[in-house]
Formats: sequence, C-alpha cells, structure tokens
Amino acid sequence: MVKKVVNKKKILEHIFDRVAPGTALREAIDKIQEAKLGALIVLGNPGDLKDVMGGGFELNTVYSPQKVYELSKMDGGIILSEDIKTIYGANIQLQPNYSIETDESGTRHQAAHRIAQQKGNLVVAVSERRNKITVYYGKFRYLLNEIGDLLTKSSQAITALEKYSLAIEKNHVNLSILEFDNMVTLYDIVECVRMYGLLFRMSEELIEYMAELGSEGRLIKIQYEEIMLNKNESFDALIKDYKISEETAEKIGLRVKSLTKEELLDDEKIVCLLGFDTNIINFDEKIEPRGYGLLSNITKISKKDREILVKEFSNVHSILMSTASDIAKIKGVSKYKAEHINKSLKRIKNRTVIDRE
Repeated sequence: MVKKVVNKKKILEHIFDRVAPGTALREAIDKIQEAKLGALIVLGNPGDLKDVMGGGFELNTVYSPQKVYELSKMDGGIILSEDIKTIYGANIQLQPNYSIETDESGTRHQAAHRIAQQKGNLVVAVSERRNKITVYYGKFRYLLNEIGDLLTKSSQAITALEKYSLAIEKNHVNLSILEFDNMVTLYDIVECVRMYGLLFRMSEELIEYMAELGSEGRLIKIQYEEIMLNKNESFDALIKDYKISEETAEKIGLRVKSLTKEELLDDEKIVCLLGFDTNIINFDEKIEPRGYGLLSNITKISKKDREILVKEFSNVHSILMSTASDIAKIKGVSKYKAEHINKSLKRIKNRTVIDRE
C-alpha cells in the first residue's frame, strides 16, 4: 500500500524527488515531450492497483528512460515501481471509479486525477496536445513549470534575497552603533525583524523553485547558500536580545517566518510576537539588548560561552565595560578565552566607531 504524505512541503519534496530534472523518470518524460507524445504513468505496486487495471501486458523489466519512451507510443498507462527501478506493465487500461469528482477535461488527465484520489498513488500525466506535465498525488495536483520559466523566477528571487540581505546588514550596522550609544528603540528592532521575515518568505519560495529545478538549479543553490549563510543564527540572536516573551527565540522565530507579507508590514504584529503589549508600548522607547548579537561577532566562543556571559553581565553596556580580568572570574571561562573576548570587544568597538564616522 502507498504510504500517504500529507504535508504540502513534504508532498512537493516527494514529487520533485521523482520528476525533477536529472532524475531517471524526468529523462523519460522529457523524451516523451520532445516527441510530442502523451503518457499516463502510475507509480505503485500492480497488486495494489489490480481493481483499477485492465488489459495491457506484464513486463517486470528493469527501468530505463528509453523503454518508457517507447512504451508511451501505446495508448494505455505505464506502471512503474515507486523507486523507478522496475517497469511492471504497459498499455494498461486504467478504470478508476468514475463517480470521483475531477475538473480535468482530457480523458488521460481525468483518469490520472481519479486514480491518484482513489488509490493514493503518484500519477504523472503528459499532455500530448498542451505539452504540459501534471503530477497528481492523492487530491494534490501540481503542474510542473517550464525549466526556462523556473530559472527566470529563481533569478528574480535571488535578486530579492540579495536586496533583503543587504538591508539586514545595514540594519545590523545601525543597531551596533545604537547599542554602543544605548539608543536602540523598538522601532529599530521592528525594522530589522521585518527584513528577516521578508528574507525567509522569499527563501521558502526559492527553495521550492530549486527543488523543482533539480540538477538544473546547481548555480542557483550555490548563490542561495552564500546569501543565507548564518542568517538563521543572526536572526536567533536578534530575537534573544530583544524579546520579553517567555516563549523561546526558536518558537518566536518560527512565528515570524509564518507571517504573510501583509502581516510583516504591521508593526504591532511584530512587537506582539516579541511579547510587548501594544496598548502600552512606545515605539520610540529605548530598549537595552542582552548581548547575544554582540557576542555572536566573536569567534572561537561557543553558544554555552555566550549564555554564560549574558547571564553574568545582563546587557551590552556591562559586557562592553568588562575587562579581561572581569571575564576571567566567570566560572567556565579560561584566562586565555577571557583575553580573546576582551580583545575582540575592543576590535568591535573600533569598527563601530569607524562605521559611525
């Protein structure tokens, strides 16, 4: 029996794992499209499909794209194993329950849609007339994009990601200056959180494009990874620095990532997630950071070290005023590490002075 995948993201991963460019099945589908043929391909065990199968012939042969292409020249459906290693049969007349609703117009697509709903299998329909690939999985339906269109969309998404990433970097430079001057306001935090939210929304869209592109999306993936490097860690530090909610930074971060674009433009929505009461807050009120963002700029210290330092000094100003001797007195921090932290803090101070100028 086919194991059902219910989450949309998981469904798309399941689909793209099988039909993205570079996969064995996609190679066959591309051959069928190039020849302007149609096809109906069902992934599953014939034993589970026998009540909707009629006619055709058994093959039980090793899969190859060329074989599937040749078999598509016949009118019936082709049955493949779920791991795309075996061709079970071809020229099979698929006879689903015709009482199952479908809004598809062509006979091939109607059968594919009904089979997917009735049996839960992944079914691929290649349109001879429209030259389109439609994938059905249960009630889920997905029309595969043209590779050229996907590359264009991915390029546009990369450009948007770069824009948001640059805005985040500028916000962090501004925050560093304000933190040193003890002048950070809630408005400054909202702007930074908003940019992260927009970045992660675009990131989700791009991830889907890359999954569908398969092997064709290698360069896009490299660009994506460069842009997103350490973004989750810096976002987590930002939330830890300024949240007053009892919820963990991880949970708050997930809530921010789930906001729509319209919700991200709502200042009050963001401050609510951070734990502030919108009835009494003042966006111009100064807020003191705990120091997670500051300490994340120091190499060779662990998350545990950062937690110890934040717990000991409570805020950025206290951390900045500390000496190597003060830091070395903390249990779990060696003299060598204390000196390293102190020198790193001095370098950060100097860099901030330059940024201010």
